[in-house]
Amino acid sequence: MREQILRFFLTVGFLAASILLHRFYNMWTSWVDLPAVFEHTFYRSAIAFLMVESLRQIILLTYRPQIPGHKHDNFTIGINHISKIIYFALALVLLLALFNISVKEAFTTLSLIAAAVVLMTKDYISNLINGMYLTFAKVVTIGDQVSIDGNKGKIVDITLTNVHLLNDDDDIIYIPNNKVFSSEIINYTRRELKKTSIEFEVDPVVISDIAALERQLIDMLKPHAADIQPETYTLKTVQVKKDVILLKFQYILMEPLNKEMDKKVRRHFVRGLVRVLHEESLKF
Repeated sequence: MREQILRFFLTVGFLAASILLHRFYNMWTSWVDLPAVFEHTFYRSAIAFLMVESLRQIILLTYRPQIPGHKHDNFTIGINHISKIIYFALALVLLLALFNISVKEAFTTLSLIAAAVVLMTKDYISNLINGMYLTFAKVVTIGDQVSIDGNKGKIVDITLTNVHLLNDDDDIIYIPNNKVFSSEIINYTRRELKKTSIEFEVDPVVISDIAALERQLIDMLKPHAADIQPETYTLKTVQVKKDVILLKFQYILMEPLNKEMDKKVRRHFVRGLVRVLHEESLKF
């Protein structure tokens, strides 16, 4: 509520400042001695900045994030990205005006240089474009549990250049937007039911009965029976090789998005699995 009140007064202030600047333009120019081109450009840029910022504040004031409890989502991040690009363009125009260069002359004179700059920065520009696409396309959103190019974790931010991913070790991974755009994305949050999957390898000599192993693993999780949905335990054979069998054990938590509970149950399972495999290996 406090943030909404602050945004309201900021919006009123920006609108009032733009009206006053327009109304007293002639009086203001008589007080300040600046080059004509810069003076005129500064006035227009200031009006544009105040109007864009007012519009941004109005949008953020009236928009309600789709995810309750989240102040920011992809739409609000996208609006902020657009405003930053506009402000950068206004600052560039002001810089040209400071040297008494019009925008038209700059594009005409520096067209070859601009083309060379575009070629050198094409990856960065495409990164920006892909960042804008990600914010509005809603392929991924803030708070989603995802796997991007083999990196698993929770999305904590989407900027114009990177997606910030918080993995299970609480490390922040910065993935360029170009890589996100071109990689296969698995969004676990968008699934109707989020399964916890734990993959492991076993020696076929040590484990001869997969069904017996499944019963052992299910019994091992009895201390967490209240945290796991019944009848959701499964042990799948992913791949059989000459020297190893790749298995996947899955279950569904009562609260699939509870990260702390997921860590707790997963830790208990992995420690128990090591103990079970060690006990089986001692039989041979």
